[in-house]
Amino acid sequence: MNIPASYCIPNADEDILPGVKWGRCEELFTPAYWKIQYHLHLEDFCPTYYRIGNSLIEEICACLLGGYGMPSELGLAAFKRLRDSNLLRPGIKHQELLSALLTPFNINGRIIKYRFPNQKANFLNSFLNGRNLSKIPVDNDLQLREWLLTVQGIGMKTASWIVRNWLSSNNVAILDIHIHRAGMIAGFFSPEDSIIKDYELMEKKYLAFSNALKVDPANLDSLIWLQLKMANSLAINILKQKK
Repeated sequence: MNIPASYCIPNADEDILPGVKWGRCEELFTPAYWKIQYHLHLEDFCPTYYRIGNSLIEEICACLLGGYGMPSELGLAAFKRLRDSNLLRPGIKHQELLSALLTPFNINGRIIKYRFPNQKANFLNSFLNGRNLSKIPVDNDLQLREWLLTVQGIGMKTASWIVRNWLSSNNVAILDIHIHRAGMIAGFFSPEDSIIKDYELMEKKYLAFSNALKVDPANLDSLIWLQLKMANSLAINILKQKK
C-alpha cells in the first residue's frame, strides 16, 4: 500500500494528544487506524458528498425527519416520500404531512411504521409555515447553526448535521452514540462525556482530534459514523474489554 509522507504513522506509544496514544494502525478504531482509513477513502469525499436535498430547505426537512432514535434508512425514506409528493413547501397543512408519515414504509422488504409521526409533522409544519425562509444565513456555517437552533425540533446534533451536509463545514461535529463510542475507544472521549450536557466541549475534543490527525473533521465524522454503524456490536465489545 502506497502511503504518502503526510500519512506516516508515529510509533504506537507516542501521544497524538495529551494522554492519547496513536496505537497500531492494524488495531481497530485506534487513532492510527482512522488515519489510514481516511487515506484509503479519500476518493469517496467530495464537496456535495453529504447533501440529501436539492436545496437548503429540503436539507433541513430531511434532517428533521431523521436524527435521534430514527434508523437512517427510515428517515431517508420519509424524506423521499414527502419530497416526491410535493409536501415540503410553504402552505402545506399539518394533516397532509401527518397522513404521509402514517402510511408504513417498505424498507428492504420490511414494512416499518415511521416513529413520532405527529411530532415530526408538527416540526415540519412549524418550519415551513412559521419561518421567514428567505432570511436563513447561508454563507456562514456557525451563524447558520445558531439560526437552526431557533427552529422547533432542532438541537445541536441536528443543526450541526445540516451545516456539515450543506456547507461541508469543518467547524462543527455531528455527535451521536457511534462517534462517542469511537472517541472512547480511541481515547479522546471519556465515558463521563455526555452528548446532551457537554456537546460543545465534546465537539472541541473531536475537532482537536481531527486536527491532530491532519484530516478534515467533516469527512472523518462521516467515515467513523459509517464504520461504527456497521460494526456496532464489535465497538461495544471493544469498550467492554477496555473496562
